[in-house]
Amino acid sequence: MKKMLATLTVLALMLLVACDPGMTVRQINSFVESENAAVHGIPQISVDVKTTHQMIGEGWYGPRVTVTNSSDIPITITGVELIADGTTFQNQPLAVKDYPVTLPAHSTVPLGVYFRFGTGMDVDRVFKKPGELRIRYSGQRGAGVIRVTVAGGPLSAK
Repeated sequence: MKKMLATLTVLALMLLVACDPGMTVRQINSFVESENAAVHGIPQISVDVKTTHQMIGEGWYGPRVTVTNSSDIPITITGVELIADGTTFQNQPLAVKDYPVTLPAHSTVPLGVYFRFGTGMDVDRVFKKPGELRIRYSGQRGAGVIRVTVAGGPLSAK
């Protein structure tokens, strides 16, 4: 009985040691650009990317993202992509039809955001250096992009 208990204890410890440590991916800042800023001004749009806590080795990134339109006119979110580790990752939202997303004036909507990394890539490698979420939009004042910097760090990062 003691031998079996010792074997199970060693096996449990090996499983714990083999687990990948965790990491945090969080929003650093955001910046709105408009193609027609000189003519119409930049719309008042803000983005909140919730911090994720992921295991190193995971091959995906899917934060909760909300966009707030403080402008007096509606806009349409046409797409989202992630640029990190020298690669552009296309958004693969889990819902069948997520885009375009209409964002009425003075409202907030969640976006479907989910990225799968290629073979040999994981969240630790992709976020060794800060990456950028690019949220493309259009509206009466023209089209533009919201650039949100996201960076990886230790699990204890806030």
